Amino acid sequence: MDAFKSAAMWAAVVVTASCGVVLLGGGKVTSGTLLVATAFFLALPVRQHRIPRWVSVGLVCVVLALVVWNISTTELPPPSNAMVAGCADEVAFTYTPSGFKFLDQVTYIFSQFLAQAAPS
Repeated sequence: MDAFKSAAMWAAVVVTASCGVVLLGGGKVTSGTLLVATAFFLALPVRQHRIPRWVSVGLVCVVLALVVWNISTTELPPPSNAMVAGCADEVAFTYTPSGFKFLDQVTYIFSQFLAQAAPS
């Protein structure tokens, strides 16, 4: 059981850091920085923390709530002129609205990350 807890903890650290890097590349610098800092905080050994576990869990939940709020402030491009926006920005070609606003915002940020990571 101890190996499972350790593997789950490291998986959470890797997923959190990866999401932070995607958000950094997608233009959400504040959210990306918060997630990368949270990943470093999660990677610290538990025995060396001088604060109670419930405080650290609460801080992680607050950071995740701030990240979700920051993602929800992303403005989406209007769907009617995707071809016009596509001439200036290649993100419009990879972004397709799904009908769920938050999912559309996450997809748009991920599309911005992919457009920036693509070779020129």
